[in-house]
Amino acid sequence: AVQTIVNQITLLTQPPTNARYFLVLDDYDRGSESAAGDAFKQKYFSSLFTLSKKISGFKVAFVVFKTIWSGVLTLTPAFKAFRYTSSRACVVNSSSTVEKCGDPDHTFYWIPGHPSKEAHRIMADYMEEVLTQSH
Repeated sequence: AVQTIVNQITLLTQPPTNARYFLVLDDYDRGSESAAGDAFKQKYFSSLFTLSKKISGFKVAFVVFKTIWSGVLTLTPAFKAFRYTSSRACVVNSSSTVEKCGDPDHTFYWIPGHPSKEAHRIMADYMEEVLTQSH
């Protein structure tokens, strides 16, 4: 899987795109860790580092969302620190919005496993911070 991703990135560095700047997002299992996941990331990092030595001007910013997932879903005061009223989803499933919550702007998920509009705002702010610090 890593080689497939690296091959696609390599393809983007060639004409006609000649891309040199890449933003890689790590959204792996919303913050949990596993030996297989860590091995995948290490192989990915190593492959991108090797690529950076081969391609002039190649730059990668890597955003690890584990920081957000841990802060909102596991640490104290958790979701309340972000002004969420719940770490649960506003809608119980993706089939209907009939039973949606009354305050979707203060829930972390819109439907189970899918961040809400406000959660996406926090993710975007975090990505911007990573990009600012990577220059």
